[in-house]
Formats: sequence, C-alpha cells, structure tokens
Amino acid sequence: MLHFDSTSRRVVLVVFCTWLALSCFAKMIWAQDTPAQNPPADNGQSAPKPTVPSAAKSGADVSAQELANQVNNPAAPLTYIQLRDVLLPSVPGTNGAINMFQIQPVLPIGPFRSFPYVQLVKISTPLALTTPGLAPPINCIGCGIGTTGVTGTGDTQVSDLLTVKASWGRWGVGPIFIFPTASETQLGAGKWQAGPAFALIYTGIKNLTAGAVLQNPISFAGSPHRPSVNEMIITPTFTVALNDGWFVGMSDYNWTFNWESGGAVTFPLGAQVGKVVRIGKQPVSLSIEAGGLAARPSGTPNPGLILGFEISPIFNFHVGPGEKIKVRGKPSQ
Repeated sequence: MLHFDSTSRRVVLVVFCTWLALSCFAKMIWAQDTPAQNPPADNGQSAPKPTVPSAAKSGADVSAQELANQVNNPAAPLTYIQLRDVLLPSVPGTNGAINMFQIQPVLPIGPFRSFPYVQLVKISTPLALTTPGLAPPINCIGCGIGTTGVTGTGDTQVSDLLTVKASWGRWGVGPIFIFPTASETQLGAGKWQAGPAFALIYTGIKNLTAGAVLQNPISFAGSPHRPSVNEMIITPTFTVALNDGWFVGMSDYNWTFNWESGGAVTFPLGAQVGKVVRIGKQPVSLSIEAGGLAARPSGTPNPGLILGFEISPIFNFHVGPGEKIKVRGKPSQ
C-alpha cells in the first residue's frame, strides 16, 4: 500500500495550486481576448461576428480510437491526469525493488487571438519513490544485514511547450524546470534546474503517432555538496491506435545522455499495450508496459525487468476558445 507523508501532501498542494493559478491566469487572458458581441447595424441587420480560432473537431464527440491517438501524442491539446507506476522488481546488489508512483497533470492553454498557439503545461511529481538499500556481501560473515531503503517524494518537473500544428503532425518548443522537492537526499538531485524542451511528433499516417520529446535540464543552483546536472532526456513515442480504443507500441521510458559523465547513455527499450475505456461517462486510458535496458553506463548494474502501469482520466476542460475535444458522453460511431 502506498504511503503519503506530509511532504507528499504538500507537493500535491503545490501542484494543484500551480495548475489552478495557470488556469485562472489563462482564463483572464481569454476573457480579455474574447470580444463582446457587436450591436446591430443601422440597417437592422446584425453585424458579422468576429471569428474565433477553433479546431476541426471543436466540441465534437470523438471515438475511442481517436482518443487513443490523442492521449499517446505528447503534443496534442488534450487535458488528462496521468497516474503512472514504474517498478524494477529486482536490482542486483540491493535488498529490494525500485518503485516510483508519479502524477502528471497536462493542461492545454489557448490558442487566443493575440497568441494563436497552444501551450501544454505539464507538471510531473513522483509522489512515492522507493529506492532499496544495499544488500550485504555474499558469503561475508559478520557483514551485517545491509543498508535500509528510503521512501518519499522526488523532484518536481514543470514544462511549458508551445505547440504548432503542421500538415504532417505537431512540433513544439519551450522551457523545462526541475525543482528540488525530494523529501530525502537519495531521492533527488538537490539542484534547481532549467533548460530547453523540444517536441517533434509525426501523425501523417492514419492512427500512427511517432516522434519524441527532448529535454535538457541544467543545474544552476542548489546544494554545493551535490554534483552538477546536465543531461538530455528523450521520451520516445511510437504508437499505433487500433479498433475499439486499443493501442500498441513502444514503451515511453526515458532515454538519458549524461553530459557530466561524458555522455553516458541509459537506453531502456520495451513494448506497451493499452486501451481507452469509459467508466460511466468518463474516458480513461489504461496501459501496461514492460522492457529492459539495451544500454547502460559502465559499472552500473543491470536492473533486469522494468514494468510500467498507467491510468489516465481524460477531461474536456480546456482554457481558451480553440482546439476543444468533447470527450465525455456517448462515443461517436
């Protein structure tokens, strides 16, 4: 059973308040951006209404297959809350498993008249991160029972991607920030970090979503006793949406290149299968993934099997007048 301490609850409160503040701010922009209706013209006819940017699917019901396409596209203007658990059941040299339970709300904002682009705000927080202790040496008499593991919250990551729709898909660019909110030293980097983020997603083939999100956070402040951080994080996407909301593809485990260690690569690979279902009127994406490390820095243990479980409720809340997708109610045929 997951245990959330007072620090976890404070992190949840910070995430919620940040999302709420961004929503209210965007609402104010929208209110200022939306013109009042024009009065009737002198000839008794109503003056033409100003146009407001909208998506082709604005306000329309979409199928489970289309929702599967959207929820697997990290640049799509879709509101959802991803609940994800990643488990490494057995890591050599330790006395337990590594487990991370993470929450990631995604909020699209815009487009507006004065800013005709969609912004995707994502806040990722490991609410319950567990690292095991070191196991005692084998065949060592009197070496004790090893060290104990630690459970707590991890560092919080916030990104704001400005996304642009193209004939072949979407691309986006923006900043990423990482805040040292970890409750224990072992669970975070202890550094304030910032850097660029870039997304390139191809959807030119029907029901195929392929591409990646690249981020490179760099530490600029924090504990002087902790090592500097400078690494590229690539989150791949390769998913095919099938009938009835099913989808299959690559796992979206992060690939990392640690520039502080000469570009040392951590390269997990795996497969994912999932389905968009409706619980009552609420659409939810469910998926499971499994894989392992195809490459890792020298001298580090091979963790073996990596498992992932995701539950993502999807909402039709959207700040701004355009690109809305009606996800609740009866699915379209």
